[in-house]
Amino acid sequence: MNSRWNRAVRVALAAALMAGCHGEKPAPKSGELPPAPKDPEAQAHQEAELLGHDVFETLDLVMSFKSSHMGQLPKSLRDIGLDTLTRETVRRLSVQDEAPQVTSAFRQTDDRRVTACRATSDILEEASLNGGEYTVRCTLRSGDEVGFKVGASPRQKS
Repeated sequence: MNSRWNRAVRVALAAALMAGCHGEKPAPKSGELPPAPKDPEAQAHQEAELLGHDVFETLDLVMSFKSSHMGQLPKSLRDIGLDTLTRETVRRLSVQDEAPQVTSAFRQTDDRRVTACRATSDILEEASLNGGEYTVRCTLRSGDEVGFKVGASPRQKS
């Protein structure tokens, strides 16, 4: 009986080791980009997705603050408990025609196609009407501005 158990453990261990060697690569940590695709358009869209999700999440917190503070917008990101700097990005909060606007920009732009993305709180409504998709305005390294349609934020998917 003991030898059958040892054999079962060895088989299970060997299967686990084989699966670990041939399994998928781990997903990148939140806020980190996976390896850049070779296609410049795909890389730009991937970068816009990352910045767009950051903009969306930040605007969601800004509007939550507004609803719980009698219609008053936060004066800074610190008021909603966010740092302006992350390891990869810098965030900015401003007000455009009485609507909050958030910009998220990469700190290092040398190998980036997109340098920054921004949006107003209108993207929250756009996302709710379009199955989680919304549009962010992004600045390319060339200086051009382009609108990117990005998918549902990671928080929305769960």
